[in-house]
Amino acid sequence: MIKKRFDQVNRLIKDSLAFEKIKKNTPENTPKAVVVSIKHHTVYHRFFYLLLKFYKLSGYNVYYPMDFATFRNIRNKEKYLSLIIREDNFLIVNKKYQPENYIEITDEMFSPDYFSSYFEKGNNTTGVYHVPMSFHPLMYHYGIWNHKVDLNKKRINSIFCYGNFDAQAYLDIKRTEFSVIPRTELLSYFESKANFLALPGKAEMLKRIEEGSLEKKYAFAIKEHFELPMADVRETLSHFNFYLCCPGVVMPLCHNVIEAMSVGTIPLIQKEYADVMYPNLTDRVNAIIFDDLAHLNGILQDIFEMSELEIAELRKNVLQYFQDNLTPESVIDHLNNSIKNKELVYLQAEHRSVKFVR
Repeated sequence: MIKKRFDQVNRLIKDSLAFEKIKKNTPENTPKAVVVSIKHHTVYHRFFYLLLKFYKLSGYNVYYPMDFATFRNIRNKEKYLSLIIREDNFLIVNKKYQPENYIEITDEMFSPDYFSSYFEKGNNTTGVYHVPMSFHPLMYHYGIWNHKVDLNKKRINSIFCYGNFDAQAYLDIKRTEFSVIPRTELLSYFESKANFLALPGKAEMLKRIEEGSLEKKYAFAIKEHFELPMADVRETLSHFNFYLCCPGVVMPLCHNVIEAMSVGTIPLIQKEYADVMYPNLTDRVNAIIFDDLAHLNGILQDIFEMSELEIAELRKNVLQYFQDNLTPESVIDHLNNSIKNKELVYLQAEHRSVKFVR
């Protein structure tokens, strides 16, 4: 009991000191400003951090006036949400600073019902804006999201995939309305193929790239055996022509596809997944899209026989899609335009955006 009380007092002191520190943040010399008038920040978790981070990366002063109770609530809750508080010189919380011209974002502008367009409205997105998936939050936090990557290197004509394939963690998607093939089943499917290769580590991967023994392979970097540092993710992806897009925990969307597209690696993606990316991906334009495993099997018969011109055109379109829709600046441009036009903005809220039916 004494220890618990001590811990509470210790945290209160640390929070008080942190609050006094953040109140000293001052506006940067920029005319662009956004004022955050959102009370339900905990609904959106990491995606609320990403929303504000994108404003910051787009050159905005981010004003979020708050009292000590709100500060503590954000600082000690979800780890990615708390980054808006823990990052240096991010928010301006002191109420004495008031911008003259600004964009204001409020609770009423946003909805966590991200997939209602798909399930209830025939995927009609007229009059709404879906804030798209992004890189892993820590890529922006650590400032590695825009590290320069050579996009003109000679690529390996293979399908690459990386990530966590924990069987228990990725079964919940079967309890939802989605019909995408879970990533563990995709792994099992590819493991049965003669060209499947589980890479043991980055050094072995680079060795195989150099000697040319990765051509026409289904190369998997399984996290349990292949630790890929976050700073190396985009560079690693850029070595390959194609990326197999595996769904996330409870929804098709996962940050890996955005990271792949940022370096022009062409998504090999199931149709339902492609349909809940907004704007939707288009088969043989900016993605290779399959309906089911039988269809995927047919695609695999000739995917490695595509001409260099076809692949180059796809890659150009993938990079253009990324620039037009997925960079922080493009997201904020689309978002501000939607706010101006009084359109409803859908922002992901992890499990709160998904209906469990099983």
